[in-house]
Amino acid sequence: MGRWHSIAARKAAGDIGKWKTYSMMSKLIQLAAKKWADPKMNPSLELVLQKARYHSVPRDIVERAILKWSGQLEGEQLEEVFYEGYGPSGSALVIKTLTSNTNRTATNVKTFLNKFGWSLGQVGSVAWQFDEKGVIVTDGKVKKEFVKGKDVETILPLNQDELEMEVLELPVDDISVEDGTAVIFTKKVDFAEVLKGVENFSYHIVEADLQFIPQNEVSLGAEDADQLARLVDALENDEDIDKVWTNVN
Repeated sequence: MGRWHSIAARKAAGDIGKWKTYSMMSKLIQLAAKKWADPKMNPSLELVLQKARYHSVPRDIVERAILKWSGQLEGEQLEEVFYEGYGPSGSALVIKTLTSNTNRTATNVKTFLNKFGWSLGQVGSVAWQFDEKGVIVTDGKVKKEFVKGKDVETILPLNQDELEMEVLELPVDDISVEDGTAVIFTKKVDFAEVLKGVENFSYHIVEADLQFIPQNEVSLGAEDADQLARLVDALENDEDIDKVWTNVN
């Protein structure tokens, strides 16, 4: 009974996370498509559609999102809004939201922060402590074969020397490799170019996105760290919140 409950709970948590991802990807597609519905003419939309593929977002969700943007289906008017928060010992948060109701979202963010002993800051109050960078994660190269009438893809183990030799031809800022996974950092303006180059070298993309990277990290005591962990959990479970970044190590 206990084991089944544990498995069921993990599956339920996974399903919730999956559908939160699908919902947020739908919002991102709608927002990006406002600029231009053709991804060949809209780099922002092309990147979001790539991200949807990385997360295995079903085609019907992608198509519905584009139809909502075009007016063929009823949809919400979405905005991308950032919030900033600060806590003990110089700790800071940057919160990215995609919302159709900024009053609701602002109230929720402020409520979460206050509940866990944090404060909502003014625009720019902590964002200066972060750099917005492109982050690309890969765990090896994709080998494609035709086996018994089917296309089969295999992910080959990461070869660090080969990766560095190939990827350093691109405008990357840094590469970190640990436990068979590489994290490639780029400037924001170079992100799309580097991502396309990494894909052209046949690397399997685990994740690729723009992230806020702290310039310096701070440490918290056990109680404050626990409060922060619970705050981040609460924020990430809110349907309007896409990403949360912190400068706490």
